[in-house]
Amino acid sequence: MSRRYSMSVRAEQAAQTRERILDAALACYREMGIAATSLQAVARRAEVSAATILNHFGSADGLARTVVDGLAATLRIPDDSGWPEEGRPSRVQHLVREMFEFYERSRPWFDVFRAELTVDPALRKGEADYRRAIGQLYERVFAEALGDDRVRGAIFGLTAPNTFVALRDAGMSLADAAGLIADTLNRIAAEGPIASA
Repeated sequence: MSRRYSMSVRAEQAAQTRERILDAALACYREMGIAATSLQAVARRAEVSAATILNHFGSADGLARTVVDGLAATLRIPDDSGWPEEGRPSRVQHLVREMFEFYERSRPWFDVFRAELTVDPALRKGEADYRRAIGQLYERVFAEALGDDRVRGAIFGLTAPNTFVALRDAGMSLADAAGLIADTLNRIAAEGPIASA
């Protein structure tokens, strides 16, 4: 009985230590970026040894991957699970709103990680997973409209994070910005290929 209790207590302590390390790493990454954060900095903040971090995550890359995966789950990358079956105009409206809400949730992290996308393997993998998931979502919503390069460019350009930030910085609410862009995209998709000038 006491051995089972002891194992349960140890497992709970290990889980708490793991969470403390993840919280410390996230805080360090936010302040310094992933590339500039050492295991020792995380260990100091979590009040554990670097060996304890390695025991839980295997390496600095393993820790970074776990943090990035956890952050992606917390930020909830949009998908269309649970969306009602509707016509394209409603699905476009839903997509734009979901994307803009995602940008709003993740806005504090854009600047933190943008500079490191090319150097950190965990961020590169996270970015690749994000682009793949979003690309599939856009294909399901826009279908054949994405076949025209100019229409595709308009769709991705008008729903890009920079467009969202510009509209919000101009004083638009998230709902108004999403409505404006969805209406614009529905007109573009309905009209078909864009003629070149």
